[in-house]
Amino acid sequence: MPEFRRKQNRLEAEAYRGRRAYFLTLCVQDRRRVFDDHDLVNMLLALLEKTCPAHSFLVYAYCFMPDHLHLILVGESGSSRLAPMVRAFKGAAATEARKSGVSNLWQKGYYDHVLRGGKSLDEATWYVFLNPVRAGLAKTVHEWPYSGSFVFGWKRLAPPLETFQPPWKKDGQGSTGGTGKKIKSKMAT
Repeated sequence: MPEFRRKQNRLEAEAYRGRRAYFLTLCVQDRRRVFDDHDLVNMLLALLEKTCPAHSFLVYAYCFMPDHLHLILVGESGSSRLAPMVRAFKGAAATEARKSGVSNLWQKGYYDHVLRGGKSLDEATWYVFLNPVRAGLAKTVHEWPYSGSFVFGWKRLAPPLETFQPPWKKDGQGSTGGTGKKIKSKMAT
């Protein structure tokens, strides 16, 4: 009988190395609404501010939704490696969250998409900033307190004319996980 082998949901390691931009979604375990807690979000922002530069990444954009986190990260050097950075951040965040009484912070894994070109980066960034508006949590991007950038003053920018659609939402069925192959997802936004 042939051995069952799970399909990889990631690209080859080289696709996650170097001066590239990435759209990530990290979901809370069981989609609990833990990011309604302002102190927890501030603690996670401080960890992002510390962890990303230590792994040669810029936080181009972030948005904490109640049950997930969107990030646009940009590698600053040829040695930037996404997986170790995400692992370090999620581990440190889980440890600090436990101290605040939040156990099992993260769902296993994360959703990723390698962004190509400046236009795609800007469109994905506005997708992130508009997420609370689409979800009915804010009327404008400027009302949502849990969005921002460590790179630029985003509140002065106008949204692009074209909209970004994450690959896992294009067919309305699920995620490609960066491989072009669909991986079922329960992600709402």
